[in-house]
Amino acid sequence: MSLTARERILTAADELFYGDGIATTGVDAVVDRAGVALGSVYNNFGGKDGLVEAYLRRRDHLWRALWERVAADAATPRERVLSVFDALLEWCRDQAADQGCAQVAGLLQLPAGHPAVAVARTHKEHLMRRLTELAAGLTGVREVAEDVAILYEGVLVRMLLGSPPEEAIPRARKMAETVIAAGSGTSAP
Repeated sequence: MSLTARERILTAADELFYGDGIATTGVDAVVDRAGVALGSVYNNFGGKDGLVEAYLRRRDHLWRALWERVAADAATPRERVLSVFDALLEWCRDQAADQGCAQVAGLLQLPAGHPAVAVARTHKEHLMRRLTELAAGLTGVREVAEDVAILYEGVLVRMLLGSPPEEAIPRARKMAETVIAAGSGTSAP
């Protein structure tokens, strides 16, 4: 089954915005990559602002679905919290995502009033809220969630700076194990 023009545009935007940057990628480049007419972007998204917003929403939706699937397989609160790193490693393998977080890139590259900024902020708020929910049952739930969120964001920056995901993510996960163990008064496995 062939992709619709909208899907082709979003796929092209994902590749170009993530790889080359939102600010430096023009609509013409997306149109060329997608193999569609310029009018298709405007008909589907209203312009570049709407396309950027849809791009970040799509990534957020895909990430949440993956993380939820991975977290559902975890048996304990500890494993559920650590699932954010397991999901990230899987995401990086499946999405060829090794340049950090597209949502953070959106926050950095877009003006404060851009509609996509709200999408990126919501994505980060969800991270913290979900980590807090997954940490239920651990000692120091809020602190564990905050510390793990810092480690998660830190590993994304390390990847942006060139650290291979298959090395950086397991290291961050191991540090998170120590954070969880410190909160519960046990030693990390």
